[in-house]
This record gives sequence, structure tokens and C-alpha cells, in this order.
Amino acid sequence: MVFTGLFCFLVLPKLGTVVLSVVCGITLAAVLYHHYIVFGTEYRMSTWQNSLANYTPLLVLAFAVLIVIGVAMSLFTGKSVTETFKAPVDLLQSGITASMQAMPSASSATNPITSAINTGLNKAKINNPANKSIIPALGYRASNV
Repeated sequence: MVFTGLFCFLVLPKLGTVVLSVVCGITLAAVLYHHYIVFGTEYRMSTWQNSLANYTPLLVLAFAVLIVIGVAMSLFTGKSVTETFKAPVDLLQSGITASMQAMPSASSATNPITSAINTGLNKAKINNPANKSIIPALGYRASNV
């Protein structure tokens, strides 16, 4: 570090602008090359999804074919698309209703420890004036955090 400081304050001011510009250009090229060598694999890993852009036309074509097949099925079976998908949606709705009925109530979420903590905090609120903090060293109440 001492050598760097002496070089910056004693040698660099005596060099000309052309020499400094060439040294800066060489240094910049060396830094860019080193950066590319060190982080090249990370750049390739972060842009892996760009290679999937080649398959986009095939994906759009497959989606269009699936839509045409769905329309043809609804035309030949006489059922609309909403009628075709109504049964799975009803099954899903009944499953959601059953899981909501099996869910425990909110009152079972507390236990004696949380009940004691809540009781203690409520007593602290009653015994504490409205402008004082329950939490030490703070200028506001804990419920306003």
C-alpha cells in the first residue's frame, strides 16, 4: 500500500497525458478480460432461457392445434367448452368445501403459553399510561409498530 501511495503521488503526476491514457486503456482492457474470465460462466447460466426462444414458434403452433382440437370436440360432441370443464370445477369446489369444514377453529390456535402472554400484555396495557411505551427505549407503543 505504501508503494501504491508513493506511485500515485510521486510518479503519476510527472507522466504525460498520452502515457496515462494508454496505461488507462490497457488497464481497462485487462480488467474487462479478467471480468469475462471470472464471471463468464455466471453470465451463461443466467441467460440459459434465451436458447428457448428458438422453440417459440413450435409452442405457439402446438397451442393453436390444441385449441382447434378443443373446438372440434365441442362441435362434434354437442357440449360447450364450459360444460366439458364444469365437472372438474365442481369436484374442486366440493373438495375446497370439505377441507374448510375439516379445518380447526381459530380458538384452537392458542395454548396456555400464548394465553398467558396475551394476559400479561393486556395487564401491562391497563397499568401503563397511554403515552408511555410498553417496550423500553421506544417512544411508541408496541401495537403501533
